[in-house]
Amino acid sequence: MSIETAAKDLAYELSRQSSVEILCHHDADGIAAGSIMAMALYRAGIPFRLRITHRLSEDNIPKTRPLLLCDLGAGLAGLPEETMVIDHHLPFFEGPHHVNPRYDGIDGDTDLCAAGTAYLVANALGDNRDLAGLTLLGVIGDGQTLTGKNQDIYLDALGNGIISKKRGIILPGRTPAEQIELSTEPFLYGISGSKEESLNIIRTSTIDDTLQGDILCSLLVLQAAERCRPETLDSIWGDMWMLEREVIEHAHNMAFIVDSCGKAGHGSIAVSLCLRSSKLTEKAYEIARTHRLALIQEMNRFLASSQDDKKGPIMCSDQHLTSDLADTVFRNIPDSSPVIIAVQKNDGTCSCSIRTDGRSGKYAGEIVRQLALEYGGYGGGHQNRAGATVACEYLDTFSSKVVEAFSS
Repeated sequence: MSIETAAKDLAYELSRQSSVEILCHHDADGIAAGSIMAMALYRAGIPFRLRITHRLSEDNIPKTRPLLLCDLGAGLAGLPEETMVIDHHLPFFEGPHHVNPRYDGIDGDTDLCAAGTAYLVANALGDNRDLAGLTLLGVIGDGQTLTGKNQDIYLDALGNGIISKKRGIILPGRTPAEQIELSTEPFLYGISGSKEESLNIIRTSTIDDTLQGDILCSLLVLQAAERCRPETLDSIWGDMWMLEREVIEHAHNMAFIVDSCGKAGHGSIAVSLCLRSSKLTEKAYEIARTHRLALIQEMNRFLASSQDDKKGPIMCSDQHLTSDLADTVFRNIPDSSPVIIAVQKNDGTCSCSIRTDGRSGKYAGEIVRQLALEYGGYGGGHQNRAGATVACEYLDTFSSKVVEAFSS
């Protein structure tokens, strides 16, 4: 079945409901997907409730029906059959209302995110083309590319004036100094997290009271290139996507803020931005800034740790930072694959975020899922990005198995 047909079938199923419970993942892609569906349901006159969660297992599936999962659910084979799912992860759920690009041979890791998939369903429910800008939050947040269906949505939005494009520095932040201070991709050793050092770079890049973009970029590349992965340097300069219909114009800024607010436990604020309320924009910026500075502090703590600490799972002090810390370590430390970041939770389990370089040719989401099940936990994810939850007593053994599975 084509994804367009699946989207139309799910839209029809949604149109039959008197109300819908939406549950979405807490990152930029999940919140964008949930918000797209919330807006589409509102316009169709269908009442809804939207909630956000960090992780979903078969033990904590909401009992409220009808239930629509966004950026969640594909990996749960035991979901009730009537559950509606919009996802792009490796599918194990075989219910009749599951829209997933992988069922149509589309690469869900690169060519279509959950927000893009939700956009297809939303437009099968009504004319919701103005929501196309939100799909870029998923593309940016999940590190996807403008290829395949992502590109189709993008080009339509570009032609309809929903999105525009220019070139520039794409690091998130309200000012050039803040962009440098909050930079984690690349991580600028001794500069990221320091307002004073960031301002020094701005001063050095300024001639006759005018900031020279070429000098600034050169200084940032020289600062980062000695230690980070070469491909991470692409995160400094590139296409700036402008969202003509959203409350935050710069797509990279909005993705950063929505993602940070969601992970910091302020998902309702993230959703309000996606639903085009500007009331809490400044508060959202400050939450995102605080979240990013805490991430930089965790990264500095890791860099200051002994080599022995870096061979096993890297323990994180804050469960809201595990995924971002995994990305930051992996994208800045060459030959670090696999990266395993873990945090101990109050219930005796450890939540893990895992990153691999793909050289083993193995699908991380499936391998991690199988290993987590062996130790009484659960997990899943993408080709090179995965997450799992296992009992802390099994963390070291589980981590050793992950390292063994992905060692090149």
